[in-house]
Amino acid sequence: MKKIILIFLIIIISTPSYSQQSLFSKTGPNAKEFGEDNSFRVCKNYSDHWKNPECRIGTFSQVLLIHPHTRPIIPSNDPLNFKFTQNPPIELIKRVDDYISKYPAMGLLIIKDGKIVVERYQYDRKMDMIFRGFSMSKTITAMLVGIAHQKGFIKSLDDKVSNYWSEIKDSPVGETTIKEFLRMESGIDWGSTQTPDMYQIWSVLHKAENYSKPDELNKYLNSVRSNGTKGKLNYGTIDTEILSRVLVKATNKNITTLTSEWLWQPMGGRGIGRWLYATTDGVEQGSGGLHASLNDYGRFGVLLANDGKYKNTQVIPLNFILDATDLSKTPKSHIGYSSNPLQYAYGYQTWIQPNKERTFCALGHYGQAICVQPSSKIVMVHIAVANDHNVWRSSYGSMGSAINSLWENVLKDLGGSVE
Repeated sequence: MKKIILIFLIIIISTPSYSQQSLFSKTGPNAKEFGEDNSFRVCKNYSDHWKNPECRIGTFSQVLLIHPHTRPIIPSNDPLNFKFTQNPPIELIKRVDDYISKYPAMGLLIIKDGKIVVERYQYDRKMDMIFRGFSMSKTITAMLVGIAHQKGFIKSLDDKVSNYWSEIKDSPVGETTIKEFLRMESGIDWGSTQTPDMYQIWSVLHKAENYSKPDELNKYLNSVRSNGTKGKLNYGTIDTEILSRVLVKATNKNITTLTSEWLWQPMGGRGIGRWLYATTDGVEQGSGGLHASLNDYGRFGVLLANDGKYKNTQVIPLNFILDATDLSKTPKSHIGYSSNPLQYAYGYQTWIQPNKERTFCALGHYGQAICVQPSSKIVMVHIAVANDHNVWRSSYGSMGSAINSLWENVLKDLGGSVE
């Protein structure tokens, strides 16, 4: 009897418990700055998050409390139910806990071989909350383009946009190919988020008097003139907005339905995600409007780690994924974009790292990231509320540097390649 009890105690001590691998905290770094005293409230107006960190956490994780224009992504009847890996590296768990004690991550998830290694939530965020992915949405939109191409809705990625959008056939937008928009090499300079050009198109898409008037967008796009160089990477959010509308016009379905039918359901998505949409033409904000749970971002990462395959189904075409994420298939003009390895090169709406083993990320404002290394089946999902929206470039050396270091250590500790 004593021998049986001793064996039982050894098993308990040597096997990490669920509580070690998945933890929830009601607070986090600089919690008062982020609105802890007001229960991490949402902003009065959605755009207030740009200048007011005090309402950023609530706004990024409770979209239904503030944004009326969303559509629900329908989950799978056969969800991928994550299990926890046995005997996770203790050093890695310590690294993760040290990291989140210093940086404002609302959620952090690390997966190896389709199993959760470690999962953390801060600032009283819950597992069923859906978080805004910002520009991680671009990678989702790109994969939908790849699926649409495979299914024949898009005949060729070298087709001009005007093949699907006749109302703008004489504009530079209409003359640009789908592939050029996928690579953000359209030659159209939309401006940055800090310039009037960028604000102008958002005004067109969301202005109250333009409600259900898609021709207002056509008028705007027909007035745009190219002032850049085709074939040269010019990262711009509006390129993805064009792709969203090509998808809708080519398939006669909205982006939410496509996400439900072509990604969430076949990949085993478990939660109800949401897409923001523009009131002018009703098209989803494919560049940054996706909201999903931490674990569903993880499921998408697992799908990419398996090169687009879930169980026996090739959900995303393999050739498209390779074109999107393989450094050897990336134009030289798209390599060396940033000093941050996470933004080393740009494929199809996806960031590619300089590693010998194919390694890539979907990245978004304020520190959002899904990083994937298919050869080692390692995925990291990082959902955050950084003080600077552009942590990847202007703040590299602070949070951007820390996320890169964390990802490198995740790869090392789990047997991935960092060369």
